[in-house]
This record gives sequence, C-alpha cells and structure tokens, in this order.
Amino acid sequence: MKKNDLEYYDLNADKWWKQGETLHLSSHLNKSRFEWFKSYIPCWQGIKVLDIGCGGGLACEFLAKQKANVSGIDLSLNSIKVAQEHARESLLQIDYQCGVAEHLPYNENTFDVVVCFDVLEHIEDLSKVISEAYRVLKKKGLFFFDTINRTFQSKVIMIWLLEYVVRQIPCGLHDWNKFINPQELTDIMESTGFGDIVIKGFDLTDGTNFKTIRDIFLKGLNNQSQDEKAEFLKIRINDDTSVCYIGKAVKA
Repeated sequence: MKKNDLEYYDLNADKWWKQGETLHLSSHLNKSRFEWFKSYIPCWQGIKVLDIGCGGGLACEFLAKQKANVSGIDLSLNSIKVAQEHARESLLQIDYQCGVAEHLPYNENTFDVVVCFDVLEHIEDLSKVISEAYRVLKKKGLFFFDTINRTFQSKVIMIWLLEYVVRQIPCGLHDWNKFINPQELTDIMESTGFGDIVIKGFDLTDGTNFKTIRDIFLKGLNNQSQDEKAEFLKIRINDDTSVCYIGKAVKA
C-alpha cells in the first residue's frame, strides 16, 4: 500500500469547509493552536503571515479575520482553488498560491510569521523546508508549527487506530518513518539558524491516550457528530510530546 499518499487532499478538497468531515476538524485544532500562540502574538492585526501547507484555507481565514496580512501555499491545486473560492465568498483578501514547501515563491525577509500545521510529517525534504521558512522570515520572525512524533504510541494511535481500525483517516495518508522526533527537528532548526525554540505536547487525547482509544472503540468516531468528535479531541498543551507536539522558533 502506498504511504504518505497526498492525493487524498486533491480528491477531497471539497470537504475542507464541510461540517463533520475529517478535514474540517482542523478548524477545531486551530482554536487551541492560536490560543497558545497568543502568548507570543497577542494581536495579529497588520502581521504578515505565510501558511505553508494551507490546505483549504482554514488557518488563513482565521488569521485574516484577525486582520493579519495572510498568504497561503499548498501542493494541492484543488485545495487552493477551494481556499480561493471560500475567501471570495467570505470577502477576505488572502494571497493563495499552489507550490511546494521546498521552493517557496517569496523573497527573503518577507514575513513576520510562518505557520506550518500538519505538514512537516508529509514533506520530502525536511531540512530544505525549514531552511525555506527561515529564508522568507524577517529577522526575529516567528515560526509556528506542529507535527507528529515518531514513537510506538504515534504508530498505534495515528496509523493503526485512526487509519486501519476506525478509518477516521484514510489508509496510507501517513508514513510512520516520516514522523519526526522533537530533538531531530530541534537540531535541524538550530543548524538552520533558529533559536529560542519551545516545544510542547499537542495532546489530542485530553492527557489520557489509552482512555481515548477505549472510548473510540466503544462509540466509534465515524458515527459521531462534529461536536462529539470535538469532545473526543479535547486538546491540552502540556509536556506529553509522545504523539503530537507544537512549537515555536525565532529567526536569529
């Protein structure tokens, strides 16, 4: 079976903004992401932001509504088309482009902030993407990210459980070998020039991974409403980086 199959995003691009769909759950995650980022950027007005791997534009629109100056780039052309159309319907000015994270079509020292969510575990050249994020950031610019750790726990939850058992995520979307240990990511960022790195657990299971596994088996996540799914995905920013983690770094 093909792993890290990114065709899923092109084939399901129309589902980014549909309540109850897997892709739309990113909207729920954004609430916790930006609540944590608030300690670093309490006000987004006038901030120039790039979203690497923006998908259908959920994070971009969240930022645009906070009066940020937003650009988004994604490998999926269909997702970009959906993002552009939804921004027009929402009367939001967002600069979207289709492209790859390893070769960003922006000048150096362009953005105050770069965000990258659910992306680093999919890309072909991690060091190159980190280098590109660094290049397009202004001096003292912030890089916000989240990704998945390469552990036994992440294999059980993100692949075996969510892909093969309850099929909340399509089989083959992830490749466990591309998951990233936090120290590996820290080393790459530091060698690129980032400093003041902070990494925290992005715990989607309310601090109790195995309790959530039990609950998913008992109720079946696919048969629940959007609100019930969000209830399962109670998010804590804590010290448990065993499955997912979130972080920030500063361009020196």
